[in-house]
Amino acid sequence: MHQTLPLLFAMVFLACNSYTEPENQTEPAAVIQDEEHVFIEDRTGKKWDVTHAVNRYDFKADQFQYGLGPQTILPILNPTFSIKGDSAFPADDAFLLIMGVKFANDIRAYGVGALSRFEVADDFFGEVPIAVAY
Repeated sequence: MHQTLPLLFAMVFLACNSYTEPENQTEPAAVIQDEEHVFIEDRTGKKWDVTHAVNRYDFKADQFQYGLGPQTILPILNPTFSIKGDSAFPADDAFLLIMGVKFANDIRAYGVGALSRFEVADDFFGEVPIAVAY
């Protein structure tokens, strides 16, 4: 492990381009109830079954707040990396939080700052697909 850390920091750094912050959504969800189920409907029209939460845990369906809807926060696809010497590579004294992934003989570092905005990076280690989630 100790031999891996310097290599991890020197090996790669995730560079992300533009990102637009979504609007905050605090509006209560619409509640739809039939004889057996309780649903909330998000702003995209998607219905979410919350029957278990209401019946088992006494959640109040009219107090749910829906988020931005599915597919709103898209993952980083095919992330780009830089290596030491590239202009995008951070300075040696830069303080960065990273999430490191080692698979087989490949080591990569994903910047937590970027992952906190996108939440998931879809990547490939050779032919093997991986999802790095934060």
